[in-house]
Amino acid sequence: MNLDKEICDYLTDKYGFRKSWRDPEIVPIQKFWSVQDDWQLLPEDLAEILIDVFTKYGVDYSKFDMLNYYEAERAFWQRKPPKRDLKPLTVEMIIEAVKAKRWLYD
Repeated sequence: MNLDKEICDYLTDKYGFRKSWRDPEIVPIQKFWSVQDDWQLLPEDLAEILIDVFTKYGVDYSKFDMLNYYEAERAFWQRKPPKRDLKPLTVEMIIEAVKAKRWLYD
């Protein structure tokens, strides 16, 4: 089995989701998916998933910065930071990091 498929299968098995609560079938996670748009992960869920995957495959993720991909959460009374462009994050980027054994994009 190739590594791309292995990682997508692992993510589907462990973190997959259903289209609706009535649908018994898990949606297979695809390499080309955007984590923010197609998978629609919250930052805390993504952090848990990345730690799991990167630990399982021995990836150095010390250079990964969640703030490049998600806005920082703030309490309602705190001032909002200036708007900035967020980078896209894809399943393919995670796969490429696993292959390289380090985070490649920050």
